[in-house]
Amino acid sequence: MNWLARLVGGGEKTPTLDDASDAPVREDSQVRPSLGVGAVFDGLRENGDHAVLDLGRSAEASFEVYGRYARRIRFADLLRTDVAESLAAATPASLDASIPAQADHPYDVILAWDVLDRVAREGREPLMHALAERSAVGARMHIVIDPSEAPTTTRYRFTAVGVDRVRYEPAGEVVRAAPPILPAEVERLLDPFEVLRAFTSRSGLREYVAIRR
Repeated sequence: MNWLARLVGGGEKTPTLDDASDAPVREDSQVRPSLGVGAVFDGLRENGDHAVLDLGRSAEASFEVYGRYARRIRFADLLRTDVAESLAAATPASLDASIPAQADHPYDVILAWDVLDRVAREGREPLMHALAERSAVGARMHIVIDPSEAPTTTRYRFTAVGVDRVRYEPAGEVVRAAPPILPAEVERLLDPFEVLRAFTSRSGLREYVAIRR
């Protein structure tokens, strides 16, 4: 496809795993295709000098996938089950401090997963502002939104296990769902990222792929 190609110069270098905290995989996890993740990596040069930020927990499987494209890989761990409540009540300052910066090389790829569904309404714009400040022009973002209007929802831990495959692992108890974020609001929240593609996953989640202008 090569529909979103943006090459970043650099030689072939070995990535390093930052603060690894790989956890055992639950037996009820499922690996499913992800058109969104596949689209994010489509056209990126393998062994390129890219920088990747994953807002979830570190996992060796994800590290191996990202390591094909990047030598700078960071995991923010914002979606960990035991910090879900603090994330929902986070202030703009704490959100900004929670996202590692890459002063020498802004991020080229961001895997944000379902972070917007977890952050309180007033924290969404500050979070996106912090991500935009840490990303390069042309950076690609993958984000997941639950469009369901059900009163409760199950949170997942997302792990990239292939360029277009993601492990969905239930994380914690069923929780009260926030009102769904509508497509028009997603586009507004992601600014200065521009939504280029959207997919509906087999689980019913909505995947968005955006590029920073």
